Amino acid sequence: MRVKEIVNAISEKLPTGIVTGQDNVGLIVGNYDDECDKMTVAYELDAEVLNEAVRAGSNLIITYHTPLFKPARYFTSSHLHPNPLFEASRSGMNVFAIHTALDVVKTGLNFHLAKKIGLSNIHFLSPLTDTLAKVVVYVPVSHVEEVRLAMSRAGGGKIGDYYECSFGSNGKGTFLPGSDTEPYIGTRDVRETVEETRLEMLVEKHLVGSVIREMLEAHPYEEVAYDIYPLSSDSPNFGFGAMGELEVAIPIGDFLGKIKNLLDVETLRVSHVPNAKIQKVALCAGSGVPFYRDAVQKGADVYLTGDVKHHDFREARSSSTVLVDATHSGTEKFATELISEILAETFKDKVAVDVSKHQERNSFIV
Repeated sequence: MRVKEIVNAISEKLPTGIVTGQDNVGLIVGNYDDECDKMTVAYELDAEVLNEAVRAGSNLIITYHTPLFKPARYFTSSHLHPNPLFEASRSGMNVFAIHTALDVVKTGLNFHLAKKIGLSNIHFLSPLTDTLAKVVVYVPVSHVEEVRLAMSRAGGGKIGDYYECSFGSNGKGTFLPGSDTEPYIGTRDVRETVEETRLEMLVEKHLVGSVIREMLEAHPYEEVAYDIYPLSSDSPNFGFGAMGELEVAIPIGDFLGKIKNLLDVETLRVSHVPNAKIQKVALCAGSGVPFYRDAVQKGADVYLTGDVKHHDFREARSSSTVLVDATHSGTEKFATELISEILAETFKDKVAVDVSKHQERNSFIV
């Protein structure tokens, strides 16, 4: 497969278009026209991962963390300070970063971690906003179902786990075809009145272009009247963090022990240790402190994340929600495992998927 085809297939599975404004995801280095029959999945890009991928015969590395967080003024490299992006480019290696596109979906890292912990009734801790639009199109009643299905196939009308969601209201449309038109209904220079349906559908903004293209293809009119309304409501499909419940309430000590074993971390940092048992658990893999207040407001007994600072812990001591730091990389332990599963399912026998043996952790206890 060509790299461009792989990029497009990943973007259909994971919403890279949703997060590109706040994160550097997608093809970071590479040539869209390159052929690829093997890829290597890694937590991060470094010299070890690059060398391993080259030895394995891969020409595409899929990383969880993006190797380019900030704009770079130059790319240089030396044996003392090797730059893996520069070396990847020089060797002909393509590099694609997934990062938050894996974090904000129900099939992504946070829900995956919540299930590993044993939570049920899992939902987004902090749903994304401003990701939705409403597409409204006026369709002759004879073609409503055809247009509805075309828009749905392009990703429109998905609300949570419900698909093909739409609303239709009937009315009369009027138009006067000009002398240079080829009207589907009516006659040139004669005013026409037609029974039409106002078809409405929620669409994630990054899919609006595809939905409109499919709608126009299925619509019988030469000129189609449609509207796009941006919405600021919470997205039912995308969000940060996850929240759920343990089957039974357990002592905080038992919960912390379970987390240490699951994530393979030797120590945890905790804001305070209450006497009460805990059952409602919120989490956000990586650096999720900004969502701690959402966990408090939603009544979580404990909030699990990484990169917690001293003053974050001090603030949490006055709260009933225990703040737990299991390290940034510890909470992201299952990232490469999950990415490789998604890629293997997506590409099956078309592209081989290899998982790097390096970079499972970016820090160690010595």
